[in-house]
Amino acid sequence: MADLTKPIGVDPTGYELLTVAVYELLKQYPGLNKNEILFEELGKSSGISFSADNGALVMTERKTITGKIWQTCQYPFYVVYRTTSTMMNQKISVQTFLDSLGKWLCMEPAEIKKGQYEQLTEYPDLSQGRKITRVTRLNSYALEPNDEGVQDWILPVTVQYTNEIEPIHK
Repeated sequence: MADLTKPIGVDPTGYELLTVAVYELLKQYPGLNKNEILFEELGKSSGISFSADNGALVMTERKTITGKIWQTCQYPFYVVYRTTSTMMNQKISVQTFLDSLGKWLCMEPAEIKKGQYEQLTEYPDLSQGRKITRVTRLNSYALEPNDEGVQDWILPVTVQYTNEIEPIHK
């Protein structure tokens, strides 16, 4: 999302691995309290969910004469916080939650409670030659409420990772 380079391919295995890793990482966010972040599942009027945005994308690729491949990849996703509150304080609370979650995912100090900061220190290990190198985010924003007053708030996030593919020599 932050990178304007167009993808040159997709990484289907990376999509599977990153979806599980991001889900596990989001469940560890210390500011969840009693909330739960689900994968592509929201209640009719409330809930927190995350969804992949375009799958896992290959941005660059290099190949050696021996067949080893190095890829830089992205896994863009977004967190959706659904609420029905029309109160200004609640809306600010939702935006503060998403901004704090975004800071934490990007390894920045994030205020969890007034004066209490937490910071993510490492990303989960991935398998099959993949490694998370960085997480970036954009600002959270609100969509227009529907006729019932349900409003979704969005936090766009991108996981950047590398993928090394070793050829099997027989």
